[in-house]
Amino acid sequence: MKESWDDVWSLRSALYSFFANSLLEPIQGSNTVVFTKNSWNNFPIKCANPQMQSGIEWLLNCAAKLEAFSKEEATEQVMIEYTSLFLGPGLPNAPLWESFYRTSEKIYFGRTTFEMKAMLSAHGLESKHKNQQPEDHIGLELLLLSVFSDNIAKCELEQQVSQIRKQIAFIDEHLLSWIHELCRDAKEHATVGFYGGLIELIWGVLLWDRELLEEFVKSHEQAFVSSV
Repeated sequence: MKESWDDVWSLRSALYSFFANSLLEPIQGSNTVVFTKNSWNNFPIKCANPQMQSGIEWLLNCAAKLEAFSKEEATEQVMIEYTSLFLGPGLPNAPLWESFYRTSEKIYFGRTTFEMKAMLSAHGLESKHKNQQPEDHIGLELLLLSVFSDNIAKCELEQQVSQIRKQIAFIDEHLLSWIHELCRDAKEHATVGFYGGLIELIWGVLLWDRELLEEFVKSHEQAFVSSV
C-alpha cells in the first residue's frame, strides 16, 4: 500500500461522511455534482471487488441519463427515486433501517435500534429525528464509521489496533449483515438507478475497507510480537 495509514483514515472518514449524507437526506445544491459521469470516473478508490465495479457501472449509466436533463430536472428525477425507495407513501420499497431487515417480523425500532442509539450517545452524537425515526438508519451507521475513522488518528498504535477490531465487528454486525438485501430492493424498485448503484458501491467499499482493516491489524500484531 503506497498511502500512509493517516491518509487511509482521512479517506475513510470523507467517504463514509459522503455516503451517510447522501442517504440521510435527498441530494441537492452543489452535491448534485454526483449526478455526472465525471464524478464517478474519478472515484478515489480503484474497484477492488464485483460490488464496487457494478456500483460504479450503475452510477455511470444513471449519470449518462441524468446529463440529458437540466440540473433541476436531474435533481427532481433523483428526488422522486429517493421518495419512492425510502419514504413511501405507505411502506418504502427499500427501507433504510437495519431493524427492518434483521427481524423476521420486519419491524422498526428493534434490538439494533437501541444498540445504535447507545453507540451514537457514547460518541456524543444524536439523530435530529430521534423519537421519530429509528437510530439504526444506514446513514447514521455510516456516519458513525466516519467518526470512528476520525478518532483513530488521535490514538496510540496499540489503541488503534483495539479500536479497529471493534470497527471490523461493527461493519460485520451492523452493515454487511443486511446491505445486500437493501441493495436488492433498491435495484428492483429503481426509477433512474442512482440509489441502487450508490448502495452497491457502499457495499463494495465496506468489503474493501474490511480487508484493509484486517491488513492493519495483522501487520501491527506481527510487529508487536516481533518487538517482544
